[in-house]
Amino acid sequence: MTLKKIATSLAFVSAASLTFSNSVLAGTYEADETSYPVIFAHGMAGFDSIAGYHYFGEDGWGTFIGDACSFMELNGCNDWIAWGQQARDKAEAFQVTSLNSSEVRGEELYNHVRNFMATTGYNKVSLVGHSQGGFDIRKAAHRLKDNTVNGVAAGTVKVGAMISISSPHRGSPYAQKIMDKYSRNNNDEFCGILPPLADGSDPCGEAIVQIGDILFDFATGSTTAGNDIIQAGLQLIYDDYEPNDGITTGAKVFNQNYGSEGVAGYVGSIVTGQDDGNLSPILGIVGAAINFNADGDGYCVDDCNNSGAAGQGDGNTYDMDDDGLVGINSQQMGHRIQYNPDDCRGFLCVLGNPLDTFSQVGATGYVADINNPNSTQMTSHTGKLSQDHLDVISLGPDTLDEEEFYAAMFQFIKDRGY
Repeated sequence: MTLKKIATSLAFVSAASLTFSNSVLAGTYEADETSYPVIFAHGMAGFDSIAGYHYFGEDGWGTFIGDACSFMELNGCNDWIAWGQQARDKAEAFQVTSLNSSEVRGEELYNHVRNFMATTGYNKVSLVGHSQGGFDIRKAAHRLKDNTVNGVAAGTVKVGAMISISSPHRGSPYAQKIMDKYSRNNNDEFCGILPPLADGSDPCGEAIVQIGDILFDFATGSTTAGNDIIQAGLQLIYDDYEPNDGITTGAKVFNQNYGSEGVAGYVGSIVTGQDDGNLSPILGIVGAAINFNADGDGYCVDDCNNSGAAGQGDGNTYDMDDDGLVGINSQQMGHRIQYNPDDCRGFLCVLGNPLDTFSQVGATGYVADINNPNSTQMTSHTGKLSQDHLDVISLGPDTLDEEEFYAAMFQFIKDRGY
């Protein structure tokens, strides 16, 4: 909200002449600067920034949510965050290969973070990952702990807070539905409904990969090692999709290798789900193309119904149990974190609009073993953010103020001691 600071300034003028209770004036109007940098990791097909439009940005502007405002600056910055968050290199997003497994993407993220820490001198960072980025940050956290970084010895935890948003930790049924519908020849080809090219390659898959490579080169000014749409899709399916190909893939084995425990000081996740009628157009098209609506708030151990995601449906496929790509029973790791809007109402707006907050949900407990949450953790809607999979980044239309949302996350991370 670009006029927030003006409203806040007016608040103090008004407060000098009007009498209000202390509770009214108690709201925080800007997030505190975090102790350590916060690194944001994008999801599948994402770019940290392309043509000036940021993945973690504000609808319509594309302003990176970590760009603080200078004096009197209103647009093209996030006026909810402290100046030092940007000035002291405490908010960053790094580009990794858009379409590939998290073995590849997580290693790339680790290299970026390691170099960043060496350059800036920080000995700890916090990691926030959206969608597949929630996988990537776990591998990066493991690699940071296992290696000496910036003089900090191997075996030392180097991640403060590690938070995922809308991440398919236990797989996405949409990923398997898409693979079932379009892939062929042991996952070597993606668009099985089209004839192969002259060299035998898959036309749709080749087009997607080439577009991804071109965009990567454009965004980074370098040459990508190569996008791989098949490996990207296989990452988001819970079990090994093709057990006879000699390669074990999927979320389950990745979770076994790169769990969330022992690699970060605080582990949390934000769970999203929304009515299909409010989905972003992109997600609506995906659902219509594969004729599928997830039933994503039932419980069982592992993937009991071969849907591509752990758990199963509860037999009631209603709209609020997934976010258009991921069921809520797949998304929790560590603590569940709840978003709490704190918007001004009526005449109180003269005092400014206080910063929103996050809080830790107690009712759902803590998921230590990502592959084995309990029934409550897989079925409860408590603390769920009623937005779709793309609303929490810069792809609306939506009702979320991304700048304030992420500023509240900075504050939450600071309050955890990081």
